[in-house]
Amino acid sequence: MSAALPLSLPAQEVTFIHTADWQLGMTRHFLKGDAQARYTAARQEAIGRIGRLAATHNAEFVLVCGDVFEDRQVSSRVIRRSLDHMQQIGCPVYLLPGNHDPLDAASIYNSRVFTDHKPDHVHVLGTVGAFQVRPGVQLIAAPWTSKVPLADTIAQQVSMLGPSEDIRIVAGHGRVDTLAPDSDDPTLIQVAELERAIADGLIDYVALGDRHSVTDIGDTGRIWYSGAQEVTNYDHREEDPGRALVVTLTRGQYMPGVTPAHDENAVHVTAEPVGQWAFRTVEHDINSADDISGLRRRLDAFDHKANTVVQLALRGSVSITERSELDAMLEEFSDRFAALTFWDLRHDLVIRPDDEDFAEMALTGFIGDAVTELSELARATDSQAAVAQEALALLFRLAGGSR
Repeated sequence: MSAALPLSLPAQEVTFIHTADWQLGMTRHFLKGDAQARYTAARQEAIGRIGRLAATHNAEFVLVCGDVFEDRQVSSRVIRRSLDHMQQIGCPVYLLPGNHDPLDAASIYNSRVFTDHKPDHVHVLGTVGAFQVRPGVQLIAAPWTSKVPLADTIAQQVSMLGPSEDIRIVAGHGRVDTLAPDSDDPTLIQVAELERAIADGLIDYVALGDRHSVTDIGDTGRIWYSGAQEVTNYDHREEDPGRALVVTLTRGQYMPGVTPAHDENAVHVTAEPVGQWAFRTVEHDINSADDISGLRRRLDAFDHKANTVVQLALRGSVSITERSELDAMLEEFSDRFAALTFWDLRHDLVIRPDDEDFAEMALTGFIGDAVTELSELARATDSQAAVAQEALALLFRLAGGSR
């Protein structure tokens, strides 16, 4: 007599870390001296923090959804050190090639330095389709195999799926159509198709990379960009970087061969901080010495200045004396921050030429003549005015007018 079939199957559950866009080896043009080296190291050291996050939450694996490396030109030192950090993660790590590091003929993942030093628990999702993590859990991988794909590879994979009692996690990389509604790019990820597959019980979660801020896509709570592990752009462009997602998926008890109702399933996503750097934009109006003091208070208020880049957009007009005070203050903060730059598109600070700025200095001879000539040019409205204003400010400081 044959054994009776069970009335239901046990619930399935998995917890994992969703991360992406590590872009190891990234450089930023505004970082000088040791700041660039520290930033490069921080992007690698975040891997260790992700590993500790996985251990804290008993995650079964770490899933990196594309752009693990900045490009195929990164040095062997970056590759080896990055793999050393992955070695310390105490669970399997799955790497999905993205647009920065596609699995093409020149791929990092095929390089001797990568294959010779890759830890055994680090796996490259280089083949499209299903990958069995363990019984009951599948990854549906959509890697980039070139920098110019011709279609939405995620949709292609999802369209071939039939019903399954396994938890299915789609691993993909790229832009979604809902964030680029006016684009006709054939590679855009179709959110409606993913939501339909979720509603039909074909997939349980879509882990995406490419967008560097944590972003919940659509209405299901099951399609997410994890954002980058470290900041890559200023906060007016990246709202929530420097995080990794802890994801727990549950599929309720099943009748054999019957797809469960959607409300029997559960998803829980938590964004946890792993980054240590910040790129901040500061817009500030300056028309007086009090405004300069206000800017000082704002800059002083930032924590962890050595790991913070500040982009300034200053607007208004100042006297030469006030400009000298401002320059001295910015020189101080340039030493304290990782970098202090100007947002050229929004920066519009002009100098009000005032004879009293130089009156007490009693400048004579060719220096006095230069002051007179530059002051006249600075009051003009043509393109030379800004150059003359900067020259006056520099001359003021060189002549000992800086406080």
